[in-house]
Amino acid sequence: MPVQDILKMYYGMDVSLECPGYFYYQNQLYYLYEVCDIQGFLDIYRYYRYLMHQCQFSGYHIVKNNNQDIISSQYILLIYAQGEFDFSIYLEKFLQPVLPQRMKICDIKEQWIYKIDCTKEKVKDYAYSFKHDQDVISLIYYYCGIAENSINVLNEIINIDKSASISISLSLSKPIKNYVYEILNPTYYIFSTREKHILCLLESHLIQYHDVQDLLESHYFDVYEIIYLFARTLYPSQFFEYILFHKVSDEVIQNYYYHLEEEKNMYKEMMSILSFYVTLPKISWITGENMV
Repeated sequence: MPVQDILKMYYGMDVSLECPGYFYYQNQLYYLYEVCDIQGFLDIYRYYRYLMHQCQFSGYHIVKNNNQDIISSQYILLIYAQGEFDFSIYLEKFLQPVLPQRMKICDIKEQWIYKIDCTKEKVKDYAYSFKHDQDVISLIYYYCGIAENSINVLNEIINIDKSASISISLSLSKPIKNYVYEILNPTYYIFSTREKHILCLLESHLIQYHDVQDLLESHYFDVYEIIYLFARTLYPSQFFEYILFHKVSDEVIQNYYYHLEEEKNMYKEMMSILSFYVTLPKISWITGENMV
């Protein structure tokens, strides 16, 4: 069913909307979201509302449909209540690990290795002569090589403590644009680590490198978390997601090439910051040693 028909049938909204996303209706900003895992989203949403209350932000609320249900043919409608937003309060509350569960480093390692192997398998999709794409193939090998470095960093933690674990919190799933209505959108969040959240904020240009150091000073991060933050910096999760689950376009591939130097600088800056707190493994291509 077309999304505009869902809005009209379930919510009485006559809106011209071709796909889920943001739209305005009667001067209010709404967000229509197609839910794959309803229970999973509701778990995130409940924790999101708790954090909104802690921050004293309005954020988003679920809109019930004409039948007083929150789900309409696998869609959820959210309304954005614009209000005060203080980024420092947001950081303080969202970077607190309040969930009781923890994530084992060995489990993260296995997940990352699996993603690396699956991405390497994708090379054959671009290696045939009739659809040969050397740019994509080169990027796959490049990022898989960097990801293997991230595995080596995780091994540093496992060598210290085989049962090492880190806290779980609400994290952005990927970088976003610099708008309050985006950073407060609950559909952009997942249960992950605050280290992933810091990197998403950094890649969204919502914080700078000096802010990362300030956050490490103002929030408690144990040794494993700081080392993991460096591993997470190296791990190219967004590239892997793109290769594995999205259609490859020339524009996106060229965008990755365009930002390679910026990424290399990120690796160097983060290594410099984190090395002040923990001992990190030496990676010569980052520090500039033994470079041809």
